[in-house]
Amino acid sequence: MRGLAMGAADAVPGVSGGTIAFLTGIYPRWLAVLTALHPRLLRLGMQGQWKALWRVLDGAFVLPLIAGIIVALISVAHLITYGLDAWPERIWGLFFGLVMMMGLGLIRQIWPGFQGRHVAYFAIGLLGSAALGLLQPVSMEMAWWGWPLAGALALSAMLLPGISGSFLLVLIGVYPTLMKAVTSGDWGMLGLFALGGGCGLIAMAHLLRWILARAEMILLSTLTGVVFGALVRIWPWQSSDQSGTLLLNWPSVSNWLSPTLWMLAGLMCGFVMLWVSQREGAV
Repeated sequence: MRGLAMGAADAVPGVSGGTIAFLTGIYPRWLAVLTALHPRLLRLGMQGQWKALWRVLDGAFVLPLIAGIIVALISVAHLITYGLDAWPERIWGLFFGLVMMMGLGLIRQIWPGFQGRHVAYFAIGLLGSAALGLLQPVSMEMAWWGWPLAGALALSAMLLPGISGSFLLVLIGVYPTLMKAVTSGDWGMLGLFALGGGCGLIAMAHLLRWILARAEMILLSTLTGVVFGALVRIWPWQSSDQSGTLLLNWPSVSNWLSPTLWMLAGLMCGFVMLWVSQREGAV
């Protein structure tokens, strides 16, 4: 179930699977698995030491998690592609409520160790994320060699709580192409994307583990600000001008109700997720 939630979040621009992993209590274990990946593991496989390999990779944890992520990415990609075309304000409202609740959950996590000096790092994350969200996405055709780079960018960002790899793909203009590749089964393009993504994911896992061991509260304060800054990009009542610049509008009398109800539904979904995690002792 956590894998399904992470995969669904990673497919949504503005939402991060890393946030889901952090809030549901599996983030340290997930980082431990990624940092355990090493070429020497091939030796264990070649020697037939399957039990040792299973133990090092925490197979009972990682296999169902990855299966859930893949299933959600494939299924949610179809739903998002259709939903954003058919009911954009409602879908963005749902995402807005979900991200808002994830941000409140992060605040709850860091609050016991939060001090005055951490306010500056929170503000840096908030303003930086909001400025990033207001950037104008470009439109570009990606050459075959660019897909591993896009995968490294997206998947390494997905590991960070609060930073959406999908949104970065939106900014560089390849998100629609990638979603079409998922829905149409373009395995060549997806393979190149996954190859680069795997390398970026492992590199980012090592970097994050190093930072968390030395400046955990600074990193988490900054990333919490990033979550709230991302709300700018997924504001339900948005439009764009002829140049593609994002415009944030106030809700009108005719269009405020439905997105607001979907926003409340997103808040409720996030609340239930956090409540279940707390009940299981994960948070």
